[in-house]
Amino acid sequence: MTQQRFAELIRHCGPIVPEGMGRTLLGLSPSAQPPLFDHALLDTALSACHVPQDKTELLRGALHTIEQDPLLLELTHAMATDCHRAHNRAVGCEFSSAPAPACLKGFAQEAYAFLFGLACMEEGRRQLRERGVPEQCDADIPERMIRKQLRKFTETGSIAFDDFPWDIGFYACSIFFIDRFYFIPYLHSQPEAWRNAETGEVIALWPAGERIRLDGQLDGVNGIADPAAITTIYEETGAHVTAHPVDPQGLVRLAPITLEKARWQRVLGDGDYLLALHIPGGEGYTPERVRSSCEKALAFYDRYFPELPVKGFWSESWLYDPGLAAVLKPDSRILQVQRQFYCYPTPEGEEMVKYEVFGTDAIDPATVPCKTSLQKNLCAAWLAGAHFHTTGMFLLREDVPQVGSAPYRK
Repeated sequence: MTQQRFAELIRHCGPIVPEGMGRTLLGLSPSAQPPLFDHALLDTALSACHVPQDKTELLRGALHTIEQDPLLLELTHAMATDCHRAHNRAVGCEFSSAPAPACLKGFAQEAYAFLFGLACMEEGRRQLRERGVPEQCDADIPERMIRKQLRKFTETGSIAFDDFPWDIGFYACSIFFIDRFYFIPYLHSQPEAWRNAETGEVIALWPAGERIRLDGQLDGVNGIADPAAITTIYEETGAHVTAHPVDPQGLVRLAPITLEKARWQRVLGDGDYLLALHIPGGEGYTPERVRSSCEKALAFYDRYFPELPVKGFWSESWLYDPGLAAVLKPDSRILQVQRQFYCYPTPEGEEMVKYEVFGTDAIDPATVPCKTSLQKNLCAAWLAGAHFHTTGMFLLREDVPQVGSAPYRK
């Protein structure tokens, strides 16, 4: 595909290609002929989910409409071919919302994202088989999202996605459930991490130019501005690096430190590959399962995706908030797991904890019904003036064997 052809397709279809994917599509020669995917995929899904006949015909009609548009079909084939690869390289998969081609109208436009997902599923599995990944490794990964989408369609008449940027990783067969957690490649940005060559100690350093409140959180989080907030510095020479360290519990320290490069090595920086760890609900959220899952994930990616230099793991969650220590028992599973990671603050506030614990981020702590001790303790803390935070974490691959002994909190 030439740059001129790509521009022609975008003029016809609208801006449906994620930023970054356009460059990689130029090397492809996609088909402009139907089918978009093996129609048996759709038929099997519709039958398994008992989709009513009238809604079945709507989806089949939308697929027919897409396949009758050669320009849209060509661009869709190209995007589906690259979607699995884009998630693996963690670049070019940044959908901000579900794609809705301008050349489509009505239900066909709404259904496009779902049908595009099926095309990604077919292509993703083809690429996995080429790598030698056994079928059981991706069994029922995209199907669980397909069932969710078709259930919504059957019950509400809408095929629109609630969270397409997250769901498409499942359709593209780029996310794997290994032991207890989901894993997908991720490009790290900040903070960077340095390791002492003699002791093995790890220290994270915050970048320059960020305002940090006196409580160690980013200024402005949860709508709280601190007039006494400090501005971070980061200075690097051939022999030293001076910056504000991050406490492993998840707060930036106000006083900068200086590391000697003769004794300290940068082990995590901007653009390094990590595996994003996502936490499904259920039993088994323990340090032991974190360790076993991460060990198996490293073995899996080292074997089947050797081109990815995975340096460890990353995640963001309310579960890593250092403030939870005030509302949970010291031996709680949440705190036990939290202590195994190097945590750091993020710009996100307490919307996640409200949604995950109460089912909505629009709650009044004074009136919301509380059924669990966690809900009661959170509300009591809010009423007393406390706040909570979505917190990030990283876990370096060299430290995975030490999970269970709090490797960053010695």
